[in-house]
Amino acid sequence: MSEHGGTRDDASNFYVDRRDFLKYSLATSVAVWAGTAVPGGIGIEAAEAEELFAVKRLNPRRFPQSVASGDPRPNGIVLWTRIAAPKQRSVKVAYEIARESDTKFKRPLVRGVARTDRSRDYTVKVQVQRRDLKPFRKYRYRFIYNGEKSRTGHFKTLPAPGADISKLRFGFVSCQDYTNGYYNAYYHLAREGELDFIVHLGDYMYETVSSDSFQGGGPPPRQFRFPDGGEECLTLKDYRFAYKKYRTDRNLQMVHEKCAMIQVWDDHEFANDAYQIYAPDEGGTQATPNRNPRRREAATRAWAEFNAVGVSYNAAKGPLDEIVIYRSFDFGNLMQLVMTDQRLYRDGPPAGNETQDRYLTPGTGAEEAPGRTMLGDGTRTAPDGLPRPAQLGYFLNKMTNSTKRWKVWGNEVTFMQNKVANTYLGAGNLFPTLDPAAAPEGVYITLDQWDGYQAERRRITQEIRDKNVRNFVTITGDIHSYIAGYIKENYDDPTSTGANRPVGVELICGSITSSNLTEIGSMGFGAAPAPDANQFTAAVTASNPHIKYFNSNDHGYNLMEVTKDSILCTMTRVVPITPDNENRGSGIKESDPKNTRREVLRKFRVRDGQVLIYDETNGVPVPLTP
Repeated sequence: MSEHGGTRDDASNFYVDRRDFLKYSLATSVAVWAGTAVPGGIGIEAAEAEELFAVKRLNPRRFPQSVASGDPRPNGIVLWTRIAAPKQRSVKVAYEIARESDTKFKRPLVRGVARTDRSRDYTVKVQVQRRDLKPFRKYRYRFIYNGEKSRTGHFKTLPAPGADISKLRFGFVSCQDYTNGYYNAYYHLAREGELDFIVHLGDYMYETVSSDSFQGGGPPPRQFRFPDGGEECLTLKDYRFAYKKYRTDRNLQMVHEKCAMIQVWDDHEFANDAYQIYAPDEGGTQATPNRNPRRREAATRAWAEFNAVGVSYNAAKGPLDEIVIYRSFDFGNLMQLVMTDQRLYRDGPPAGNETQDRYLTPGTGAEEAPGRTMLGDGTRTAPDGLPRPAQLGYFLNKMTNSTKRWKVWGNEVTFMQNKVANTYLGAGNLFPTLDPAAAPEGVYITLDQWDGYQAERRRITQEIRDKNVRNFVTITGDIHSYIAGYIKENYDDPTSTGANRPVGVELICGSITSSNLTEIGSMGFGAAPAPDANQFTAAVTASNPHIKYFNSNDHGYNLMEVTKDSILCTMTRVVPITPDNENRGSGIKESDPKNTRREVLRKFRVRDGQVLIYDETNGVPVPLTP
């Protein structure tokens, strides 16, 4: 976005016209220019600029959520901060960008001024697009208000289109329930050395604080209540409060300050197992679900305000088209990253809208029905008839026509099938309360994932196979477990040859803090006793031969090193150095991050041109055949 009005680039969805930009940026006035000299005609005089950019001291308390950057482009970035509520209704906030080597901001490359006010909770979000920012370079930035500067943030721009790139290094994360533990994983991620960016796959915040199915065992200092809804976000005030609370965590702040983040939402930014404008846990029936468009709009607005995402938001539109968050990022000729929205347009669950039988269920057959969509196929939603875009076509076009070496999908929920075989059901087995006679083909872990949308999953897999898409890799969050496995058409067929050969691999990260199976089992959450974690792990891998690694015992993040020859995924957990009664041996229950360490769980490599996972944890490549 230039100061002259900008243009539209449908390939990147990054440039927007002036009117949409002001809606997107949530600022009533934005000015940006190069260097220190103030150009004429932008409404800011030199004397005013001198006052706006005068720095008297560092004051992190003036910027209680620190700073963040996101959605990098070859010549652009999105910058974000929030000002501690001043007395004025409307304020001007200055920002500046300098070369990474310019530690004192003596010769800033770009300067700008944005206005914010109470109507946007004093958040500041600006989209900078300037030729002064060069491709694949590191920069530093800061905000200034009333003589007080923020902490310094850092970002790296994308490579130029088609540039020959030899290496990328990034992290990917998901699921950070503030109330369930400390963000010690972020403490270590912030110290991981050079990272080009970080991908966040959703569940940045949680709309509840005491759900009996997965919350309640976290440290007392991490507990809080929402101002309007108490234990659950219901209003715009509640959702804003949640982001403000989460973003006060210093370890999370350090990750945002370290590098740019590319993110999408999942369900908990709105409601558990959410779809369209529905929150299944609110009640209703499968035929008449409980609709709540106002709550959906509140959640969407807060997400747009509090995250450094380069997407437009227009509250004047309907709840399904006021924002579009699916988008793609090109890293020269090395990699394309496509981020999709798997909540706003999906059909409802195939069963269990009014009950919990969308979990550990044999299914009803509806999960296999043709026409069910998760990504959105351009049809109208049921039962409301709301319009939705053809995101499915957008995604397939990106994947099948990409000329990049690696095609990476930022996917919110598990794509591979995940079932437990019938032999693990019944008395004396893993799930003693489930009748094996009622589930001859076993039970799905959850139909909230792609298992509930099998026809569309099959179509995606067939397109990837039939159009011979090479180097297809899916990175996934949501399930609070580390998983590695193969993507193929028919998961019930154990063979992996011919038409059923694998077309790609899926790599899933554990949660930052959100409850995994071990915690749920040890703390007794939920209506039924949870299974033993070790037994469950054995059952999952035995029942799903396409899954080569499963771990729902730990918390942490994944690191990705991408080269022309391969992708290396390092699955990392965080554990206490000194286990004691307070931390109970858990890395997320330890209040002092310095009393934790990072450990490598697994190293998985995928080589160029091969759909084959190599386990390199012990330094010796071991092929994990599909």
